[in-house]
Amino acid sequence: MQCLRFFNRRMGLLPALFFCLGAAAQTKCSCAEAETLRAPMGYYFNSGRLDSAVYYTQQLLQYKEGGCRIFYENWMAQLSIARKDYSAARQFLEAEKTLLNANNCKELLVRHYNTLSKLYQELNRSDSFVTACLQGIDAAIAVNDQYGLSRAYTDVASAFSQLAQREKAIAYYRKGLEAAHKQKKVPSLSASVGVRLGNEYLDMYTETNNSIFADSALQLGKSSLDTAQAFQDMLAYMEANELLASHALATRQYQSAISFADEIIRQSPRGVHLFDRITYTGFSKKSKACYQLQHYKAAEQYADSALVYATAFNPQLMIGAYNDLYLAAKANGNPSRSLLAHERMTVIRDSLFSVEKNAAINELEKKYNQAKNETTIKDLDRKKQLYLLLAIIGAVAAVAIGLYVRQQSLQHKKNILETEQRLNRARMNPHFFFNALTALQKFAVRENDGQALASNLSKFSHIMRETLESTYKDYVTIEQEMEFLNEYLEVQKIRFPQTFSYDISASPDMEIDELQIPSMIIQPFVENSIEHGFAGLHYPGRVLIQFAKDDKEILIRISDNGKGLDTVPREENAHISRASQIIRDRIYLLNIKLKTKAGFSIANNETGEGVVVKIHLPLMYKKL
Repeated sequence: MQCLRFFNRRMGLLPALFFCLGAAAQTKCSCAEAETLRAPMGYYFNSGRLDSAVYYTQQLLQYKEGGCRIFYENWMAQLSIARKDYSAARQFLEAEKTLLNANNCKELLVRHYNTLSKLYQELNRSDSFVTACLQGIDAAIAVNDQYGLSRAYTDVASAFSQLAQREKAIAYYRKGLEAAHKQKKVPSLSASVGVRLGNEYLDMYTETNNSIFADSALQLGKSSLDTAQAFQDMLAYMEANELLASHALATRQYQSAISFADEIIRQSPRGVHLFDRITYTGFSKKSKACYQLQHYKAAEQYADSALVYATAFNPQLMIGAYNDLYLAAKANGNPSRSLLAHERMTVIRDSLFSVEKNAAINELEKKYNQAKNETTIKDLDRKKQLYLLLAIIGAVAAVAIGLYVRQQSLQHKKNILETEQRLNRARMNPHFFFNALTALQKFAVRENDGQALASNLSKFSHIMRETLESTYKDYVTIEQEMEFLNEYLEVQKIRFPQTFSYDISASPDMEIDELQIPSMIIQPFVENSIEHGFAGLHYPGRVLIQFAKDDKEILIRISDNGKGLDTVPREENAHISRASQIIRDRIYLLNIKLKTKAGFSIANNETGEGVVVKIHLPLMYKKL
């Protein structure tokens, strides 16, 4: 089985996967049983089935070889990082380091520092990330581990790539590529490192407009693609497509860029954290190409999807995703959304890539080169402590940035996720308010019934208030949702008198005042039924909304007797498709946040009339 390596272009990290690392020769540091478990663990890890990977990892605890415990601690650290449980990952790594020092397992230090650097990258601690990479370089040189050396050099190169220090980044990428050619452990490693070097050449081409750099990037992309195919390395294959898509964009070959992006999107599995970056790249490249082709609606749509996967993976990716969304929304005549995207992009960029961090990483490299001839890591630790002291003094001089980084970094991903949820919950058609008020005006003139008018105005004001407040609510009870839908449909009946009827019901066994669902997740489908499904019907329409509970899920069924999907005009189909994509992205983010498997389906009714939407959500009870 080929090793699948998950390289991160801008984050740069090459996570240490189980079955890509060989066992050490010493008895205290080796574990023969780990060799038999590596393949199944690697399979479940790469496919996102982390619980199964943990099961195989725990088998190591029953073996008596000293090295098995070391392998257990490292593999559990990798699994904890994949689960975003960083506190547990730190504990496993500390336990591993203690065992490595006690047993003098120098050959396993390379893997330890690689996993440690992955942890620091996920935490956006640039200084600690670079320090771990530099320690990994020393450890790899000490035992002549060319595979580990290539990974460590590539990680350091990525740090300088983030700071746009191209010459230093290229120098380290070349060292990583040289080591990749020398190692024999992973035949396709040179393809993955070559992709990173090619991307750096493309950045040089963008900055200098020198075609030599573009030609070098194209050559590396083609050779990496050939190598990845020869050794059946799926990740290297998709990343080579990413480089070729970037080259096509830089040289204005936009249709070619879309073809390469489609290949990435098609090959990337969904729901696996380590693949979220790859999926983001495909949508981002496609959004950029559509923007250049002046297909602005499509560009905004693909930018939306790119942002979903960037949010799931890492805040650093969200800078590019928000920039794509800012440009597309602006060109698409959506200034408020464009402004919000630009503000979010600026906040994240300023918090992650400050002048202080730029100087810190360069200072770390300088200290590393000065300490290269020292005999112990103790001196390097003292130098790092001195650097941290200087960093604290510098942070005091820049209070605003320092306080933001220290106090807000742990809440950063959560805030961004909540922002995206609020954007997606702002779902009601803004024209509905105008149309409803017009309908109320006609009702007042036609009926001349002050009491009825007051009642209808009360319903409309309540709907308006609930709609605006829902932007800041994550969840509402089923009882609240039923009340909202009832008032919403009553106002719609004023707009469309004698056009439709409705029924909202819940199973008797449901605790509708305690069970919660995401706010405004049903209304878009009901609106589609009324606005589009019943348009032009020659018979009364009917909407049925049913809530039920099945085992550990809430089941919601929305059905109508309208025209159905096949007969809806093209422009109305686009409206329905857009609503479906928004709900799909919201459910995807909900699954990430709660680690659930919620979903929905939409299809024509089996009776031959109308559409049926089925939504299944996890059981969520209101907190007391």
